[in-house]
Amino acid sequence: MASRGGVPQPKPIKTSQIKSRILNVATPNNYLVRFNPPGKVNEFMKKRGLSELIKEDIELRCLNLTTPGTSFLTHSVSADYHGVVEEIPYRRAYENEIGMTFIVDNNYDTVAFFEAWVDYMSGVGPVKARDEYKNPNVNYRMNYYKDYRSTLHITKFERDNTEFEPIKVSREDKKSMTYTLISAYPKQINSMDLAYGPSDEFLRLAVTFGYSRYVRERVALKDTEE
Repeated sequence: MASRGGVPQPKPIKTSQIKSRILNVATPNNYLVRFNPPGKVNEFMKKRGLSELIKEDIELRCLNLTTPGTSFLTHSVSADYHGVVEEIPYRRAYENEIGMTFIVDNNYDTVAFFEAWVDYMSGVGPVKARDEYKNPNVNYRMNYYKDYRSTLHITKFERDNTEFEPIKVSREDKKSMTYTLISAYPKQINSMDLAYGPSDEFLRLAVTFGYSRYVRERVALKDTEE
C-alpha cells in the first residue's frame, strides 16, 4: 500500500532483512586517540625525559573518552504566527571540552606527560624553574595560547576494519569515523583517588581537553570521505 502524504504504512519485513539492516551495530570499545603537542611543548617534554614512544604508550592507555558534541544557539520568534513560538538557529555552537580517562603506569609517565603540558602553559619550567614555585609568594606567567594549542584526533573503528589483506579485500568499503579537534589543550587534570585496598586495582587519571571546534569525517579503507 502506498504511503499517503508521507505517512508510513505497515508492511511485512523478513527476519533476514531485519538482521542485515539493523543488527550490524557499532561497539564502543574500538577507538584510537592521537595527541600532537606543538613543537615548543614537545621540546619542553623532551627536557623532562618524555620521549615520542611514551606519548604513543599514553595514547594506548586511554581507558575511555567522550566524543565531542554540538548544538545550535537559537532566538525565539513569537510574532509571525498566532500562538506559535519558533526557535530559529542563528549560530552553531560546540561543547568546547571532552573528557578522557587514562591508566597510570608504574613509572607515572601518564601523569608526567599531562603535567608537563600544563606546566608549559602556565610557565612552570619555561619561564621560571620548577623549584621556584615551591615559594608561596611566586606568581604564574602564562605562555602564549598559540604555543600550546594543538590538533587532537579521535578515530572510531570496528574490529573488522583492518589492514590484514585477506579481510581488507572483502572489507575495503568498511567505514571508520574520525574527529579532528581544533586548538585542543589539556584544560583540567582531575585529582586521583588513593586508598588502601585490593592490589589488583589500577590508578586512573581523568583529563579534560578544551577545544574550539571539531570536524567529523567518515573514511573508508580505500580513503574515500563522506
